[in-house]
Amino acid sequence: MLAKAGFTQQFPLYSQYYQNMFILNPAVAGTVSDHSPLRLSVHKQWLGVNESPSTQYVSYHQQLKQENIGIGGQLFHDKFGPIEIIGANFTYAYHLELNRELKLGLGLSAQLMHYRLSLEQEDFYGFEPILMSERLQIVIPDAHFGTYLYHDNYWVGLSITQLFQSKMKLTGTWEEESNQLVRHYFASAGYNFKFPYNRNFELIPSVLIKTTEVTPIQTDFNIKLVFYGDFWFAFSLRPDDSFVAMMGLTFDKYYFAISHDFTFSDISNVTTGSEEISFGWNIEDARIGQRSFFE
Repeated sequence: MLAKAGFTQQFPLYSQYYQNMFILNPAVAGTVSDHSPLRLSVHKQWLGVNESPSTQYVSYHQQLKQENIGIGGQLFHDKFGPIEIIGANFTYAYHLELNRELKLGLGLSAQLMHYRLSLEQEDFYGFEPILMSERLQIVIPDAHFGTYLYHDNYWVGLSITQLFQSKMKLTGTWEEESNQLVRHYFASAGYNFKFPYNRNFELIPSVLIKTTEVTPIQTDFNIKLVFYGDFWFAFSLRPDDSFVAMMGLTFDKYYFAISHDFTFSDISNVTTGSEEISFGWNIEDARIGQRSFFE
C-alpha cells in the first residue's frame, strides 16, 4: 500500500539538532537567559535521489520576565515523494530551580499538521481522482512532551513526540484503511569540558538515543569543539548509517552552521549523502544573564 510506505518516515530528520535541542524537546524553551534564539534550517536528505526527503523549519523560544517560564514555537515543512507536511506548534515550559546551579524544565507543545498526498492520474488505476480529492489531505492535532535537567556543565533530556498517535485516513486507489502516527522517544545527555589551562576552548561530548514503538533503538554519538565561544567544529556518528561533519560560528548577533552526512548504509550506492544549512539571529534580552553553553 502506498499509504503505509509513505508514512514510514513520520518525524523529520535533522543533522544539527543538538545545536538547537528545542526542536526535539519542548522543555528547552526558555533555557537561554541573555537572548532569544531564532533559527532557520534547511535539510536535504540523500542528495541525488529523486524526491528524497526535504525539511525546512523556523523556530524561536524565549524566557519570560518570570524567569521560570519559557515559551516558543516552530513552523516546519517536510516533503518526501508524494507526501507533504506543513505544521506549526506552540510551546510552554516551566523551569524548577533545584538549587543555585541546577534546573529542571518541563515542556509541552501543542501542534497542528496538514498532511497532503499528491498523486498523478495514473496512480488511480481507473478511479476518478476528483471523487477522491477530499481524502488526499487532512489536518490533525498532536502534542509533544519533554523534561530537561540542565546545569552550566551538563544536561539530560527526555522527550516524547506525537503523543496522540493520531489516525489518518488518506485513501485513493486502495481499500480504505487507517494510517497511524507513532510516538517517538528521544533521550539526550551531554557534558561541557572546559580546558583547565585555557578557558577559551570547550569540548562537549553528547549522545542522543531515539526509538519508536515499532522500530529498534538508534544512537547518535556527538562531539563538539568550541573556540572562544563563537566558532565550533562538531562530528556525529550514527552506527551503520552515517558520519556527520559540522561547523558553525556566531558573529555578533548572527549564527551560521553547515553540515554534511557521509552515508555508509546501503543507500550510499546512489547518494553522496545529506546536507543541512542553518541561519540564526540571537535576539538580545535587556536582562543580563549567563550565556547558555548548549545554544
